[in-house]
Amino acid sequence: MKKITQVLTLILATAFFGFNLQAQEIDEIVDTYLENIGGAENWQKITSMKVVGKSSMQGMEFPFTRIGAKPNKFRMDINVMDKNIVQAYDGEVAWSINPFQGGDKPQKADEEMTKEMAKEEFEDSFINYKDKGHTVTLEGKEEIDGTETFKVKMVKKDESIVFYYFDTENFVPIMYKSFMETGPAKGQAMETYVSDYQEVDGLYMPFSMEQKVGGQTFMQMTMETVEFNVDIDEKEYAFPALEEAPATEGQ
Repeated sequence: MKKITQVLTLILATAFFGFNLQAQEIDEIVDTYLENIGGAENWQKITSMKVVGKSSMQGMEFPFTRIGAKPNKFRMDINVMDKNIVQAYDGEVAWSINPFQGGDKPQKADEEMTKEMAKEEFEDSFINYKDKGHTVTLEGKEEIDGTETFKVKMVKKDESIVFYYFDTENFVPIMYKSFMETGPAKGQAMETYVSDYQEVDGLYMPFSMEQKVGGQTFMQMTMETVEFNVDIDEKEYAFPALEEAPATEGQ
């Protein structure tokens, strides 16, 4: 019995040491990453952002403008065949305008889509991730397109899961994998490849993004200009007030 107790104590001690080591290693990865992109404190000073660029899908290229603000407001405008498609969230209401589906009037999103948009965070999820209610674990190493990466699993406060693949040399993500929760592709993994990290006002971010579902590319985006702390009218995010038709005579 004494030997069994000694072995059990050794196993528990080793497991505890391994847990501490893993926790220490993941914190080092996160801290190095945040330092490499300009520092968490500097990123926390950013309250709004405007990105202008081009997106391509099915061989066609479309200009886009995306604005965002803390804590989770955003708006994306994409010009397709001289028509403007809008998708926005003001922190409470998600809405869109799609001339190719329903005309030029703004439409509020359904409950499922609104919940999905509410999950977007303006600030990097790894900044003070514990305070945000997220948990992060190191799942080992994995090769992505010939590059060795740390595979990091984040379980967010809302229980959604994202896998991040950090380049082991530069400690920045080169790909992250999330899972579609709405639409016809619900349940499928969506892989987002990011590259071409560039410096803007002392901060670094990827200027190129490619999204794949089922291994097939469905969208690519290239940033052309990025501006921080720009003045953005709150009306840009808010659901537009629809003008009432004038009353006719006799009413």
